[in-house]
Amino acid sequence: MTGWLFYTPEGASRNRTFIDFWMTAAAKRGVRMELHMTGDPFPAEKPDFAVVRAMDPAFSLRLEQMGVPVFNPASVSEVCNDKWKTYCLASSLGIPFPKTSYVPDPAVLPAAPFPYVLKACGGHGGTQVYLVHDEQEARSASKALKGVPCVLQEPVSDLGRDVRVYILGDRILAAMLRISDGDFRSNFCLGGRAVPYTLSGEEIEMVRAFQSALPFGLAGIDFLFHEGKAVFNEIEDVVGCRMLYTHTAIRPVELYLDWILQRLENL
Repeated sequence: MTGWLFYTPEGASRNRTFIDFWMTAAAKRGVRMELHMTGDPFPAEKPDFAVVRAMDPAFSLRLEQMGVPVFNPASVSEVCNDKWKTYCLASSLGIPFPKTSYVPDPAVLPAAPFPYVLKACGGHGGTQVYLVHDEQEARSASKALKGVPCVLQEPVSDLGRDVRVYILGDRILAAMLRISDGDFRSNFCLGGRAVPYTLSGEEIEMVRAFQSALPFGLAGIDFLFHEGKAVFNEIEDVVGCRMLYTHTAIRPVELYLDWILQRLENL
């Protein structure tokens, strides 16, 4: 059995350890795992499956149209790599999230009271996110994101604190509380601290609602806190797993590959 693992060149250079985990896990299971870049031509012989670790739904769809099972599928990539589409999904599921509006191009910002959060729809890992307090910061954020579709949100009450829930198919693998002492963003890759977190029944119900709506493989669902309650923030299709390897005994690559192989057996 052959699998293709796709990254962008930049993503591959930043994730060598994670790629090595894939190669080791695949070899132990008798799977030939090949690393490819998204811009490279496809080999002549198509694989049994592909894992796409790039935020490119059109690329995933191209593989699917070739008859290749893709994880995560293009339908997940399309929704979860566009924050506005993700909030539209959350709204349809009745899941609470901060008051949000769509900004096609922040070069022309709608009238909004300060403070607010401006995020690129396609941002990832805490990038292209600005907390705006005044006109000067508004101009700076607008200039930085000019031409980039964005969402504008009211800030939550508890900045610098959120929860990431790791899911695999219909399972919840773990939840991690992320805390930052010096930034309104609590991303682990930006220096935030992380500890295991026990989900409430209400939080589990929100996760289950998303799981019922999309055909997830491995993903992360993030929640913020507002006035003591969790509210939805975003879904990470190409979810980072450093927190799990650092703070738990969970090995997501091995679990994911076993889950993929089982799915293929049932096709």
